[in-house]
Amino acid sequence: MAWYHPTETVSDQEVEKGLKVLFWESLSSHAMVLLVTGAFLPGMALALGASNFIIGLLASFAPIAQIAQIPAIFLVEKVAKRKLLTVLFGLISRLALVAAALVPFLAPEGNRVFLFTLLMVLFFIAGSFAGCSRASLIKDLVPEKLRGSILAKRLAAATALGAVLSILAGYSIKGLSDWIGDGSQAYAVIFFVAAACGIFGALVTMRMPEPVMEKRQGDAGWLKTLIEPAKDHNFRKLLIFSSAWSFTVIMSGAFFVVYMLQRIGIPMSTVILLAVVSQVTNIYFFSVWGRIADRFSNKSVLAVSVPMFILLLVMYPFTTMPETYAGTMPLLILIHVIGGISTAGFNLCAANIAMKLAPRGNATAYLGANAFVSGVSAAIAPIIGGAIGSYFAVREISINLFYRTDHTVADEAISIPALSFRGIDFVFFAAALTGLYAWHRLSLIEEEGTVGEAEVRDEIFSSVRNSLFSTSGLSMGMRRMTAFPYEMLRKTSRKRRKQDSELGK
Repeated sequence: MAWYHPTETVSDQEVEKGLKVLFWESLSSHAMVLLVTGAFLPGMALALGASNFIIGLLASFAPIAQIAQIPAIFLVEKVAKRKLLTVLFGLISRLALVAAALVPFLAPEGNRVFLFTLLMVLFFIAGSFAGCSRASLIKDLVPEKLRGSILAKRLAAATALGAVLSILAGYSIKGLSDWIGDGSQAYAVIFFVAAACGIFGALVTMRMPEPVMEKRQGDAGWLKTLIEPAKDHNFRKLLIFSSAWSFTVIMSGAFFVVYMLQRIGIPMSTVILLAVVSQVTNIYFFSVWGRIADRFSNKSVLAVSVPMFILLLVMYPFTTMPETYAGTMPLLILIHVIGGISTAGFNLCAANIAMKLAPRGNATAYLGANAFVSGVSAAIAPIIGGAIGSYFAVREISINLFYRTDHTVADEAISIPALSFRGIDFVFFAAALTGLYAWHRLSLIEEEGTVGEAEVRDEIFSSVRNSLFSTSGLSMGMRRMTAFPYEMLRKTSRKRRKQDSELGK
């Protein structure tokens, strides 16, 4: 049988093989995304001579491309060969990236920006098609009871790899530019590496088993297919939450680096190190959140991680009072630790809860609808955030506390700044408000196994305490924490099967 034909039944051995393939595919795909997005995409555009408008347009392509989930839903439903579509569109996306990397070497000077922009549009749209079919395949392949733990291992390993790659790539740009003599060609080398990782991920997907896709009940037209997820009372609550939360995260996240570079004034190397702090925290808490999601529910994890991210947004304006002070750097470190904990929770469970609530036989439409509303919100969010930041660029709200040894002598008052909002601070405040609304919408979603926030916090403290203070002593506990990514990568399939069987009891 050809590799792209689904099978009626998938054995436990084939599922185990599929999980291994998914692990390596996730590592390579995450590496590709990390080396293409973030600071590297606008860096490449700037090196090619793109305007600020084009740079902003490029930054919005990834979320805008989620609109392609709508035609992708119908294509997946029509063809019903999800692995074939994932590989096919994955390769189209990666080959478009190869072509984009060739632009600085082969394209005429005056057409470089246009060709690069066009090829990146193809990269994101084809990737959106591949992501739609891939999400439906993963839902049917990964056992639901173990999904949280399995996806947590995958995300943790990908984040560990991403932390290393971000440092290597970030610090290699200058050396490559000096060696080659052209900044755009230096970025092109990074894009070539990203494309190679992505092509490997697409090709290895061919080895993943695919169960036969359950057919949709009835013969629904395209309009009914689109609105069916919204008519599902419980899933509609999830769609509203996903939209509001995506808006919150993207609107604020678009300005984190800008705030640190411009408002606080720290160098890019420090920004990268702070990002690594957040990623290392991610790596550990993916495992913690995965166990909690499997034991309780995804909503239980989100109910704790969502307000933590809102707290992070509220803390950012206090890093300047109104300028930097002794507490700026400690507060930034704390913010990135909290950010690592919270993003690990919602990155793992926001997609997982959609998979769980999507009914079998109609998962493609439900998951596509969830990705679509999130993408639309993510596309709008930076525009609104930029408008808020521009409007409040020269405006300020400040509160000072005054202390006088003699209240009759006004000139002797000591002024202590208590609050200072200006510029991007208002963006973070607006994002916190939409985050509170998303938190409220989350509380309305119904998911089996959901428990109170207190029980989740107790489980977190217990997991951290057990890692730090193991029965072998404090030093061993610390070693387990720091060795987690490497220990996870060394696990053999036999050990994975043993752990999975224990969790399934």
